Amino acid sequence: MADKNGTGRLHREEIQGAPPATSRAELRERRISETVPLNRYLYQQCQQFEHMLLDAPDLTSLLEVLIFSFPRHFSYRVAELWLLDPEGSLDELIAGGERFGHYLQIHHDAFALQELYDLEPDVELIDATDSRMFEVLKSEHGIDYALMMPLMESGRLIGSLHLGIQEEGLSFGEAEEDLIAHIAAIVSRSYRTGVQRQHVESLIRLDPLTRVANALGFQQDLSREISRARRNNQPITVLLMEIDEYAELHDHYGEERSQFVLKRVAQRISSDLRLTDMMARLEHSRLAVLLCGCGEALGQDIAERMRQDIEDFAIDDGRGAVLQVTISVGLVSWEPQHYPAVDMKQLARQIESVGEKALESARAMGGNNTNISRLSTLIV
Repeated sequence: MADKNGTGRLHREEIQGAPPATSRAELRERRISETVPLNRYLYQQCQQFEHMLLDAPDLTSLLEVLIFSFPRHFSYRVAELWLLDPEGSLDELIAGGERFGHYLQIHHDAFALQELYDLEPDVELIDATDSRMFEVLKSEHGIDYALMMPLMESGRLIGSLHLGIQEEGLSFGEAEEDLIAHIAAIVSRSYRTGVQRQHVESLIRLDPLTRVANALGFQQDLSREISRARRNNQPITVLLMEIDEYAELHDHYGEERSQFVLKRVAQRISSDLRLTDMMARLEHSRLAVLLCGCGEALGQDIAERMRQDIEDFAIDDGRGAVLQVTISVGLVSWEPQHYPAVDMKQLARQIESVGEKALESARAMGGNNTNISRLSTLIV
């Protein structure tokens, strides 16, 4: 539209009731004022999350942080973790890995992980139109986006962490992508360190003869499972076992054959356990079994089945002789709702002490039987 002077220049047409025009400088200042608190919040959340990773005492605890705590901490819907394990060693390193269910996937071939990323894996946000959504978080419904974080070691893909997001119109800027890439790098380093540390600790806490945990490993397992039982308000049961007349067996057949019997008994008992249960050799011919989510009644049934199984177990020593032994079992259970506890270490010591009394009573009754002792005082 031409002005009155006919210059042909256009003038700005104002709309009645419209807000005043905002200058670029004002827009920039508003964006900064809105972004800084958000970035400060994300920065603080990242700091707290890094401390959670550093405070994880073992590999299993680290996986719990990644799969359970991570999505809650950053308000995501769910987390799923894929790990590459070509040598098949993670099953032994991750105690009670079945508690993670389908949220933890162990892959022995790198192909499945490589299919998720380009040649140079990087953080990606994918939506329902991406074919990879049919592979990740398959068991979840209502997921609009998946944030995919590659875990790398020396340029090699060793895992992939997937975060399910249910939010429309979600978008990540360059700063957010850099922050997430930083988190992915921290997670990768924490996981590598956790695996290496777990390898060393597994050697320290492993009994070389029976290939089950030793006394140190049992104490660590018991402390961890007491804490978990307390959080989930579930019972645990400890069985202390000893081969009857093992000293006479050693004197009569010698160290090699008596140790062979001990090894076969441990293998037999271990084969009857659930994936969530744990076993250890405490000393000489004394064994311990930790039954998670198991109360006294069920624990007694399990103990009796084990005792009867060993009584009927014919051990071929490979030299034409068949040996048979029996075991004595002491049982003690802890139920958080009946015996609330604050000092977890004291509770662990008390469980072991009561279990030893139960075992000694079983042996004093002639062996080859199960005896139950109960926590008689309220633990505060």
